[in-house]
Amino acid sequence: MKKKLTTFALLIVLITTLALPILLTGCRPRDEVLKVYNWSEYIGEDVIEEFEEYYHEITGKNIKVKYEMFDENELMYAQIKTTQADFDVICPSDYMVEKMIKEKLLVKLAPDLSELGYGEIEDYRDGTSPLFKSGAEEEGYYFQYDYDEESGEYNLYSRTYMTGTLGILYANDSDAYLNSEYGSYSSMQEYVEANGWAVLWDKASDQRIMMKNSLRDSYAIGAIYTLLNEKSKYYDPTLSPDIALNATDEETVKKVQEYLINQKPIISGYENDEGKEVIIQGDIDMTLQWAGDAVYAMDSLQEELGIERDMTYFVPYEGSNIFSDAWCIPKYSGNLVAANLWINFMCRPDIAIENMDYVGYTAGTATEEIYEYILENWASEEPTDYYLDLTYYFGDDCDFADEDGRIIVYVEEEDYNAFEAQFFSPEVIARCAVMRDFGDRNSAMNRMWRNVKA
Repeated sequence: MKKKLTTFALLIVLITTLALPILLTGCRPRDEVLKVYNWSEYIGEDVIEEFEEYYHEITGKNIKVKYEMFDENELMYAQIKTTQADFDVICPSDYMVEKMIKEKLLVKLAPDLSELGYGEIEDYRDGTSPLFKSGAEEEGYYFQYDYDEESGEYNLYSRTYMTGTLGILYANDSDAYLNSEYGSYSSMQEYVEANGWAVLWDKASDQRIMMKNSLRDSYAIGAIYTLLNEKSKYYDPTLSPDIALNATDEETVKKVQEYLINQKPIISGYENDEGKEVIIQGDIDMTLQWAGDAVYAMDSLQEELGIERDMTYFVPYEGSNIFSDAWCIPKYSGNLVAANLWINFMCRPDIAIENMDYVGYTAGTATEEIYEYILENWASEEPTDYYLDLTYYFGDDCDFADEDGRIIVYVEEEDYNAFEAQFFSPEVIARCAVMRDFGDRNSAMNRMWRNVKA
């Protein structure tokens, strides 16, 4: 679920994806190459070089990482399924991990790294957050991270790399909506929080909002709005976010399609990654956005563009998507040893911090080092009225929990929104759900999206 990849760059990726297997075979032995396929700008700047050094330390051999990028799960899936590309490591989202396990397109991870033939290797994979480990449903949460499950065993095929939510990134300086068809409001915060996802269907927007150019994301939010927002004529308060977000029966799809088509005249357009730049530049006031990109937009991107705009990220109360992007080894991998070492290295706390610091999302690794990173970068020196309970993320049996077994982080008021966007609160988690594989409804869903885009 990641950042910016231009059309030109995407064409280059497609071309090189087909050509490189031939080129690499001719110039370097396959066991000296690790082919990584990941989302664009979804890794720390020096991490690849650091892995090559780590690999040499472990094996005494040299490795060259060939790093390629995609901007849609479906593009990545086609490369593995259709072209049988021999990538060694990929980073699909949860629903795609589920799909690829079902279709036997993934290889199980080495359960014991000593099996790789290089003696005892410190296993960092056990530092994965409890949120992703067992697949057990937490009390009060609507979701289960059980997409990687087989015969009652979990995490056989993947390790979570980054996680995040899907919400609304909006500008606080706009007053175009304060007297909308929904009523009168004193601020953008009041307007957005009072109406939830309905703001993305408000005619007052008049070309000032953007949606994702993604069947998955736009349908998920369309379904949540259609079924769980009180302003929808199809509102059904008996449904949970999990049921609503993943409803793909014919009747529901028709309802969601209707609302997505009705929305088209009022939106500025569909985007993959440019929305965060467009809102900073002032051309729109709201955009459907992933949490990590929202954090990036509220901080680093404004510095890069030399433009300041006061923005807020919000996950509406009626529900949303919480996602996990996970490292996996695809079926046609040509270097299983390096692939397993890559996944282990990505779970190492210092590397998880380096990646998290660069991309703005939340690492799947949750260790004391991650906690210290949070304290150093976010925590207030004194307790404040703004805090997050991150016990769910670290677990209540860790050495750094307080006497009540809780892990509380206090932040300053001005930092709270960005902090909650990256390290979401239990309240946000409780109203989120995980996307599921469409299964035999894939064709119908693709047809629906074509109808919407036509």
